[in-house]
Amino acid sequence: GNFLFMMFLALSDKNAKDLLFIYMRNTNVLKSTKLYGLHKEGQFYMYINDDLKESLIAELQLDGNGRAFDFTNFLHEINEAIPLSINNDEKIETFRKNKNIIRELNVVDESEKTVFIGSKKLSKGIPREKTLRKLYMYVEADYKTIKDYIDILKMQNKTIAWTTVEHRDKAADIYRLLAQEKI
Repeated sequence: GNFLFMMFLALSDKNAKDLLFIYMRNTNVLKSTKLYGLHKEGQFYMYINDDLKESLIAELQLDGNGRAFDFTNFLHEINEAIPLSINNDEKIETFRKNKNIIRELNVVDESEKTVFIGSKKLSKGIPREKTLRKLYMYVEADYKTIKDYIDILKMQNKTIAWTTVEHRDKAADIYRLLAQEKI
């Protein structure tokens, strides 16, 4: 099986809180399940219902030949294979490789807008993580450069503007308008 496990941990992301998304590449199935436990202490527990269990087994493409399949043992093996930490550059690379899947999860704002225009000052509120995290997916830069840029945007109470591929040629005009406007 080929599994992609995703969690989005921004405090402002109430919709994705405590959710684990599991994308199964062979079967092209995306499932989500709630996680329980004290996450700040590294405790993440999930309950696997019959539907999720069937999807996980289908992803493995077991044909019934060979030795008997032990689902509990499979879960223990997956659990042991999950790294305790992931280097930030690997996270970005994973984001970029899976941006089409991530787009469908509603964890980035305006997912159809993938062309970066520039920054803009907010007249009220604070920059949203769901908007800022798009930089990791659609701008070619290393983790530190993007993180430093996001930190400065937050300090200056700015966000970023995006447009669609179809409007890419109008990005400069849009940026000029944004520079004059307060959101």
